[in-house]
Order: sequence, then C-alpha cells, then structure tokens
Amino acid sequence: MPAVKGTDAVQRLRKARRERGDREMNVWVSQMIGAAIDEAVESGRFRSRQEAINHALAATFVRKEPNTVT
Repeated sequence: MPAVKGTDAVQRLRKARRERGDREMNVWVSQMIGAAIDEAVESGRFRSRQEAINHALAATFVRKEPNTVT
C-alpha cells in the first residue's frame, strides 16, 4: 500500500509542475557531466541535481535583456 501513496504523490507533483508551466524532459548525460553535477550538489553549490541542471540550461539558453536607461 505505501507504494500507491508514493505513486499518487508523484502524480500530484507532476500535475502541479505542469500547471505552473514546467515541462518534464528526460535526457542522457555522459559520465563526466553526471559526475560534475553530482560534485556540484555534494559540495553544496546546488541543493539538487535538478537545480544544477536548470542553472546550466538557463545560463546557456535563456537570453537576458540588457539594462537600458531611456
């Protein structure tokens, strides 16, 4: 029975994330990248693998608007 509760909780979490606009994407990473992510989490730089991966993706793909004064 505990497995059912866990499954329900995961489904609720996924639904909540979808509702806020998040997308679930599964990717394979090389052993070197995985080790670097794990090291960053273990050293305290990031709280989780998800946070580390989101940071790396945002740094690469999210374009920030320059601060302009008019």
